[in-house]
Amino acid sequence: MTEKGTVNKPTVSPSASSSSAEVMTTYNSFIKELASRFPKVDQRLLLDIIHFQTAYKDWEGSVLLKLVYPKDSVDMNLKKDSIYKRYQRVGSIEEHRTLRLKVIRMYLEELEKLLTEDPEIEYVTGSATLTPTDAYSA
Repeated sequence: MTEKGTVNKPTVSPSASSSSAEVMTTYNSFIKELASRFPKVDQRLLLDIIHFQTAYKDWEGSVLLKLVYPKDSVDMNLKKDSIYKRYQRVGSIEEHRTLRLKVIRMYLEELEKLLTEDPEIEYVTGSATLTPTDAYSA
């Protein structure tokens, strides 16, 4: 990973086969597409959600979310209440601007809906896990 949510772009050596070069080009295009469609979301989180959502048809959307808001311009307790109403999960406030919570059924579509309905979110990071658990990970 490089700075805030960007994924290192793998390089292809000049001796790489045409197929591997094409795969790497397609991958890099996909990463650029993710960044343009979800500029506020950590790309690693997006890739994990997409992986679990497509590879495991019974995946329950278990995601630890960290919602970052602009410093000193948002009432975090109101955001915490709003998230509780939406997901029936109690989040914790970290560093006076980050709301952290474990969510079930956080698929790509739900993440997009959350960002659309709460434009004050500055950045989203976190981790997706294969199995639901109430324990916080990473």
